Amino acid sequence: MSQSKQDSYQFPWDAFEIVLSGRSALDVGFAFHSATPEEARAFFSSYGYDLTNPIEAAEAQGHFQEALNFIRKFFLKPENPEGLALEIPRRIQEVKLPEELLLIASSSSEKVILKLWVCAILKVMHTLAHMDQDARVSIFGQIQTQLLDPYYRLIERDELGHMVFAKTVSLVAFESKPKKSRESLLIKLLHKPENVAEDVFDRVGIRFVTGTKLDALRLVKCLIDMRVIIPPNLKPSRSRNSLVDITYLRKALSDVDLNSPKTEALLNELLDKHRGINESVNQHTQETYRSIQFTCRQLIKLTNPLYKDLRNFKLLAKNIQGLPAEVTMAVDKIDLSFIARESRFFYPYEVQVVDRLSHEENEKGRSAHSEYKKAQLQTALKRVMGPLARAHSD
Repeated sequence: MSQSKQDSYQFPWDAFEIVLSGRSALDVGFAFHSATPEEARAFFSSYGYDLTNPIEAAEAQGHFQEALNFIRKFFLKPENPEGLALEIPRRIQEVKLPEELLLIASSSSEKVILKLWVCAILKVMHTLAHMDQDARVSIFGQIQTQLLDPYYRLIERDELGHMVFAKTVSLVAFESKPKKSRESLLIKLLHKPENVAEDVFDRVGIRFVTGTKLDALRLVKCLIDMRVIIPPNLKPSRSRNSLVDITYLRKALSDVDLNSPKTEALLNELLDKHRGINESVNQHTQETYRSIQFTCRQLIKLTNPLYKDLRNFKLLAKNIQGLPAEVTMAVDKIDLSFIARESRFFYPYEVQVVDRLSHEENEKGRSAHSEYKKAQLQTALKRVMGPLARAHSD
């Protein structure tokens, strides 16, 4: 059999795992081999980084350095007491050009441990690249304002100083999540199977804490009635209710005297006994965690200030006498039809509603947020550094 015929049966099995089997690049072996510097640069170019461009080359090298620092801080001892007792090899630390990483991983003469280090670093670099190329990062402040304003406008204080939403539901607390730190977002992406920055749904988050479970449902009703949330715009796969049993409540409402002064207390007592089902797909959410949560998608509208500035500039130039002909021609060539007056896109954010007692229980023990974050970090560590850890233990 000729060499070319043999080559036709040499399949890229690792790459097939990604393309044909739906696995993440973070969970397979090194699938993209480069035998020469030219091949390595060609891979980076196809990925999106032209290494002959000094700016893009510096960006790729910046991702490399950030990946090293991140791994040291979160995946290795002593920075992370539960991390791996390993040190980044000097050979890796001395890499000057991004393409060297692909050459090390592809070389048959390099040690396996060294290749595994490169694979771990490339996984983090890949995630950083997707984070930084999210076009919405630079306008996050404007997005956050449009998402949160409808809620803030409906929150007031009564004569006793207690918070009330839309003059209807008393609140124990209202919290809006600040923007995730870069490191927190990176950990979240590294532990997610999809590993795509656009699929982070809780960069903006809101939490309502009500006095009772019945008030939690009234709060959701109020959000719908006031059109603060539009149910068709919710992401169905991310709606969770482990707080109240809606089916049981509907039956209970048909069996009780709604005019009785004891009805409120009775219904809350029944709801405490019949909770919703915790069917979270998030492996780090504890069974004891109770809440109503859903992900909304809000249409964001942002005006483009450049359009207005260029239009005014053209009008101003047209009214100025004696401009050089080349300047007039240059101004006339500015075609405003290629510049959008407004950007419009849907942006996701998460809403959580919980009663006071459940909120207090959620903050304790295994359901504490610190435990959640710790478990998330350990999952990210295993995905990125797992093969390296197993190689050192053999």
